[in-house]
Amino acid sequence: MYHYDYPRPALSTDAVVHDVRENRILLIRRKNEPFKGQWALPGGFVEEYELPADACRREMKEETNLDLTGEKMLGVFAEKGRDPRGWMVSVSFYFCLKEQLSPRAGSDSSEALWFPLTELPDLAFDHLKMVQAAGLIE
Repeated sequence: MYHYDYPRPALSTDAVVHDVRENRILLIRRKNEPFKGQWALPGGFVEEYELPADACRREMKEETNLDLTGEKMLGVFAEKGRDPRGWMVSVSFYFCLKEQLSPRAGSDSSEALWFPLTELPDLAFDHLKMVQAAGLIE
């Protein structure tokens, strides 16, 4: 096995799920630290050799019980300090929904709810930047 002399980031993924009919997004209330109890986009760590889009869909299912497809990559978020656990790079995806779906909290979430874009709570990590990157708010 090869040993790297230089640090490498952890890889995660996050989803901006937009219900276009009601102009709202899906958020989860975090069950664990960091940001325990705060609202965040669904997402989590990419497993070894897993594609980020596959990880995003898997995390979505685990945290909201929704099976979604048709994602489009929004961007890569890697600013220093975006995650208090250390160097974390997140690949963010956008899901556009045209039908009403009912999420349910799952493994790492205590709640999964829709929020109107005009009434977003404070979001954990840099998730507000991801919503902005989707062009949903300024």
